[in-house]
Amino acid sequence: MIQLKSLFKGLFNLTLVRTYLIIQLMTRIVLTVYGLLNDQVQLIELPAIFFIGLVNDLIPLCYFLPPFLVLSVLFYKSSTRSRYLFSITTYFFAIIILLLNAIAEIIFWDEFGTRFNFIAVDYLIYTHEIIGTIRESLPLPLIIGGLLVVTFVIVFITRRYISQQITNFQISQHLIYAGSLLFLSIITFNFYDSLKLSLSSNRYAIELARNGYYELFSAFRNNSLDYNKFYTIIDDNTALNIVRVRIGQDSHEFLNTHNIDRYSNSADHNDGASVFKNYNSAKQQKYNVILITVESLSAEFMTEFGNKNNITPYLDRLAKAGLFFTKIYATGTRTVRGLEAITLSTPPTPGSSIIRRPNNQHLFNISSVFKEQGYAIDFVFGGYSYFDNLENYFAGNNYKITDRSNLRAEEISFSNVWGVADEDILSKALEVADQNYKLNQPFFSLILTTSNHRPYTFPAGRIDLPSGGGRNAAVKYTDYAIGKFIEAARIHPWFANTIFVIVADHCAASAGKTDLPVEKYHIPLIIYAPEILQPTVINHLASQIDIAPTVLSLALPGYSYKTKFFGQDILQTPPNRAFISTYQLLGFMKDDNLVILAPNSLPNTYQLIANEKHKIENLPALVQEAISFYQLAYKLYINDEMQEFKE
Repeated sequence: MIQLKSLFKGLFNLTLVRTYLIIQLMTRIVLTVYGLLNDQVQLIELPAIFFIGLVNDLIPLCYFLPPFLVLSVLFYKSSTRSRYLFSITTYFFAIIILLLNAIAEIIFWDEFGTRFNFIAVDYLIYTHEIIGTIRESLPLPLIIGGLLVVTFVIVFITRRYISQQITNFQISQHLIYAGSLLFLSIITFNFYDSLKLSLSSNRYAIELARNGYYELFSAFRNNSLDYNKFYTIIDDNTALNIVRVRIGQDSHEFLNTHNIDRYSNSADHNDGASVFKNYNSAKQQKYNVILITVESLSAEFMTEFGNKNNITPYLDRLAKAGLFFTKIYATGTRTVRGLEAITLSTPPTPGSSIIRRPNNQHLFNISSVFKEQGYAIDFVFGGYSYFDNLENYFAGNNYKITDRSNLRAEEISFSNVWGVADEDILSKALEVADQNYKLNQPFFSLILTTSNHRPYTFPAGRIDLPSGGGRNAAVKYTDYAIGKFIEAARIHPWFANTIFVIVADHCAASAGKTDLPVEKYHIPLIIYAPEILQPTVINHLASQIDIAPTVLSLALPGYSYKTKFFGQDILQTPPNRAFISTYQLLGFMKDDNLVILAPNSLPNTYQLIANEKHKIENLPALVQEAISFYQLAYKLYINDEMQEFKE
């Protein structure tokens, strides 16, 4: 085998390799300048970013280059003209792919503050929405035209080098190159880990040094992780006992000794009674619930949390008139992760959300209790519910689905690729509520909005910011739509008997300078029922998984039910802990501390001071508690122990 030095020298002389490395370098320069201008990285971090970046850029060549080399060998016996046309054509399309990837990476970084990851993998499945977003957000003809011009220029400039390579072509040399790269690809597949190749603790710097191609395929390969294989584990019985102690409440009676199934006797114990205007009267009621899950509603958007732009005027008023929870954290960074936590009341499992996994039907969830009590159960969504497997999940878990396809043309005032305008789907939700009321049924409606999403477009003339005017405009429009919905609901006969819940699915951005930046998971939770509940501020630390048991205690204060929830009623026994995660990192917040569990790594513990993380020595009891929740949640899911109770 040729020497490594000769191998790299020979490969570097290939025009395609040089072009690839130059485009990767230019992409990294653009992203780094963006990072510098937005105070994501510092000048002192640049040498490490570009040195590690070069190493990371070389790794994908081991995987992608051998097919080109083998194809070149197959064309060797063709005429010189045919080989030249093949090389030029292949090179032309390769350049287009490289440039398209560079543009996509820049757009992705602007949106998510990271190189390609599991979100990009998920989006590849839904090309209609992604292509539509690009078409509606960007001047696509101009970009495509510019892309073709740049590609032609690059090919024209390099045509002489390609001709020389054809003239000097050697079969043995190309086969040696291909074989050597295949050998290196086997080594890198087994031993290379971009997560551990870093000279910085700044998450932005680490991401800038990574290679988008490699991270995309790595995320695809690791999109579903076996918790027991990749994470620190403890004895199953120990984990179960720890969780049972933490989630047990005075009103609970466990049904067995091998899981967390229990009986919630809320009729006899309700420490949250003080939030009712008349608890004795409330105990005789079954209240309707309308739960609005708002796309990307970070807590930082609300004036109540310090925002100065007045983009949530209606929600700020509701916060003063209802139950306002100030320390709620999203479990993840995707809509499906938020819906999973809100409906299933379970900590996140590593990899994809349960909503996007197999065997996700007939699970015990918030609708299971409402179904038992005779409620009509609806999922109302402004987009198409095939997206993110929502249709399969909700239809398989007791919900009647109303989505974009159920709206008549005259019911749609505006739509973009992600769905109809929020005011349109909320207006449809009023119609659904009226239908349930006429059937003399209490109802639970889970609504998912879409307008606070790129391209941030909505009906013109609704607010004082323009459609397509960015995130702030989209947030203010959604606030307007929610206000319009609730004010319209006031004249309906079911309004006085209805509890409105408003919460985010996740924050608008999740990237930060550190792993799991806690401020990027902080979301608002408002529960509003002016005829039923006293305005109250609740400052207990809690998670999206605590919403279901809390809502049930308010909607069914005089009723008891069997439950499999990991979450706790915030009003009865404040959990004072929260779960946050990416698709690989699992965080557990408690007592101003944060434990992070990562694949193939030991747990790390941090102290939280003003949302800043300071690494400290591990606190054994806290680490065990964190492991226990995540380990048990994974075990119950894979063992089909999250299924609904059998009658």
